[in-house]
Amino acid sequence: MLDKSIPAFLLPLIKLPIMKKFFLTLSLLITASLQAEDNKPVTYEGQITGVVCASCKAHITAALTQKLTDVVSVDVKAGETPETQKLIVIANNNDITKESATEALGTYAKNYQILSLAKK
Repeated sequence: MLDKSIPAFLLPLIKLPIMKKFFLTLSLLITASLQAEDNKPVTYEGQITGVVCASCKAHITAALTQKLTDVVSVDVKAGETPETQKLIVIANNNDITKESATEALGTYAKNYQILSLAKK
């Protein structure tokens, strides 16, 4: 007799032979691990111009975070020259390009120019 405290949705699993339970569990674990690998963050680095203050940085961060899919963070740091800054985007998305980032800037694209953006 089965314990009455076992939820009804688990009863079919309990009635399965042990090998079927093992392979079902194994397949679920493999599927979960494969999906977890697909969601590893991707770091993009590039150069941007026109960022002169904290408000500029905030505009860029907001635009890219809101309009690009699965962006985790955006950072703008001092670049190699005073005219350019380093743009760092971390996302759970493999499809971000210089063009898609420029489009995400919207009307801000007239003030800031993304010179390059590539996966690190």
